[in-house]
Amino acid sequence: MLEARMAPGPSHTIEVRVRFGETDPYGVAYFAAILDYFKRGMDEFLRSRGISPDLAYRNRKRNFGFPVVATQCRYRAPVRFDDLLTLRTRVVRVDRNGATFGFSLFRTEAGKDILAAEGKVSCKSIDATWKAIPLPPGLKAVLSPP
Repeated sequence: MLEARMAPGPSHTIEVRVRFGETDPYGVAYFAAILDYFKRGMDEFLRSRGISPDLAYRNRKRNFGFPVVATQCRYRAPVRFDDLLTLRTRVVRVDRNGATFGFSLFRTEAGKDILAAEGKVSCKSIDATWKAIPLPPGLKAVLSPP
């Protein structure tokens, strides 16, 4: 299980409702929708730490970018149209040139939280030519444990 290997770090929790357009003909959320939820979790995590996602992902004034370079997801249980989900986003690794976010997505059924999906998204710090560079100190501070 991915969750068991994730180190503690800063985290943030949001709720996400499954929209009709994110589902297949059977009303189950399409696999790519889950990755979109993870991205929303990253955005809200950054906002909760006081940084604009736009400035974190691309800062033209500083010739800096922070693109997604890898994703991983395990789908554990289906989520369906109109389900209200809870997404926990946390930083699981910060290194010299990047960071990895971890995600746990839950739906509630009969009063119990059911793990629906879990995954990771890794980002790298780059310059305007797409070469890896060290994380800027401000972003590193936002992503690192207090």
